[in-house]
Amino acid sequence: MQQQSNDITHVTPPLLANHLLSLLVPKRIFDNVIGDLEEEFHILAKQNIKQANKWYWQQTIQTSFVYLKHKASSIEVLGRLNFYLPLAAFLIASCLIIILSTLENPELISPTFWDELLQGKVHMALLSDNFWGNFWNILSMAEWGMFVHLQSVIIAGLNMLLLIYLDKKQQASAAKIALWGYTLAFVPYVWSILHIANHSFVAQQIGPIIATGVISFLYTLLPVSYIVHRKLKRMQAAQNDYEKRQLQREHDEAL
Repeated sequence: MQQQSNDITHVTPPLLANHLLSLLVPKRIFDNVIGDLEEEFHILAKQNIKQANKWYWQQTIQTSFVYLKHKASSIEVLGRLNFYLPLAAFLIASCLIIILSTLENPELISPTFWDELLQGKVHMALLSDNFWGNFWNILSMAEWGMFVHLQSVIIAGLNMLLLIYLDKKQQASAAKIALWGYTLAFVPYVWSILHIANHSFVAQQIGPIIATGVISFLYTLLPVSYIVHRKLKRMQAAQNDYEKRQLQREHDEAL
């Protein structure tokens, strides 16, 4: 009986669970969180070790989800996403515009790409290994004239005016502005596909319609990213100011 008691005393929570928590829980409260969980774990382990391990994993998953959600919505993570995702989308959209401007043989992308183009679905190139294998070579063929399009400038400008109006009216968060902005960026391209699907066009007419949708998307990306960036900077400044006031208050109370 004494031997069993000693074995239980040396039981430790799952190391992998603790490692997961260490990645997500802020350092300033990590010891307190782990301490509370381990205290309850040892109480449960005296009754049933398997149940204690099961309970610990359940608490780990629940706690991790809470802090993962918080971290995903943090200013730092949103800032990185707001930089890298639009950059990747910008390069891909540029590549699609170059394909529309220079591609003489659509089968170089895929055997079905010509039919997909006739439906306005230039994005289907993204499913082709040939597209990704020649991505940088395609980009190297870029010329400024391919990206100058008055109609797309007007559409992107209207998108920006609508986004600024929504921001001023609702005082939305950076995440919501990003959601609205990048959704607006996709609208012209989705419209071009629907427009082609509901009307009869010859092949020569389809290219300019697709180009309008893709170039409008391209023009909208960077302004949206900039607006979100400014929003995040203001949020960061407000957060830093709040933390300074908190530290000052704690310092004054300590005196």
